[in-house]
Amino acid sequence: MKLNKRVPLISSVFLFLILCSGCLDVKNSETQAEELDFTLVPDRTRVTEGEPFNIELVLTNTGNTNVNVWKLTEQISYDIIFVDSNGSSVPYECGVLERLPLTNEDLVELQPGESLKINQDSNCWTFPAGEYTLFAEYHTSGGEDITKPYWIGQISSNNVSIFAEAENKFSLSKSDASTRNRPLEESSVSDVPMTISVSSEAVYLSPYDLAKESNLILTGSVKEILPERWNTPDGKFPEKSFEDLDWEDVIYRVVVFSVDRYLKNSLPSEEVVVLVLGGMVGNLSPDVEDEPSFEPGEGVLLFLVEDTYPATKDLEPGHFVVCRVFQGKFSLTEDGKASSEGETIELE
Repeated sequence: MKLNKRVPLISSVFLFLILCSGCLDVKNSETQAEELDFTLVPDRTRVTEGEPFNIELVLTNTGNTNVNVWKLTEQISYDIIFVDSNGSSVPYECGVLERLPLTNEDLVELQPGESLKINQDSNCWTFPAGEYTLFAEYHTSGGEDITKPYWIGQISSNNVSIFAEAENKFSLSKSDASTRNRPLEESSVSDVPMTISVSSEAVYLSPYDLAKESNLILTGSVKEILPERWNTPDGKFPEKSFEDLDWEDVIYRVVVFSVDRYLKNSLPSEEVVVLVLGGMVGNLSPDVEDEPSFEPGEGVLLFLVEDTYPATKDLEPGHFVVCRVFQGKFSLTEDGKASSEGETIELE
């Protein structure tokens, strides 16, 4: 059917705008300006050269209203960046993903306080021995096939220092050249103790985050601290020379706790076994920075996780480790509170 040529031109234009109003939104969706927080948490900060590790990314809506965000997709909505001590970026080795226009299916709605999480390993980067700064950037833009309003902008995460150590290398605070090629048991009669320095940088977690990450939370007291031993079948020094020690060779001790109350999950036993790295066997003592310390009879609030460290996870049946090293240990005070490094928790 033909339109009557006598219809005024202005009516035709008005009709065209009505019919096409839907298509105009395809490339011009509204933007949202809610506040977002982008956090990066590696599962370790000190690794052996070539050893992969896991990186958790958390995007949180810190605003007061709901917000649509792009899903966390590598190379599309976020990039992980490693910078060496010279300020150069470590090359990304896994290739470039095909980039297609995003649609409404690529959005996730976050309520206030709600987070979006993703985990990625470090296999796409190669780290020679050295110190690196790790961070990530979350970024979105317009020009997509999205009709819903969504957050547009760019934010950077926190920075974390990563230390890659050459394989089979340890830092000695004191050593004797005559011990280099002999098993330590032969040289342990020396009057000069030797210390292996093992340090790391711990990423701060609030008590709320510790609680979310923990498998078990309890209050109790230290019942027993067992003697230190190597993670070998007989608990003695590994059958290798001192210079051949690597990250798999550790000294540990077992701490047994009497449980007063379980606060998250529970066990049928009234005792819980916790494994702690460090101590002295013979004249050798790993100086394990940030590991928690305990005293017999000490009252504690503990945030615990299952042990996944390959060198220790099978040492003691059903044992746990303290969540985020020293951060997961709080000392109980006489006024019914728990404190650690200036942080205080009110216990109900």
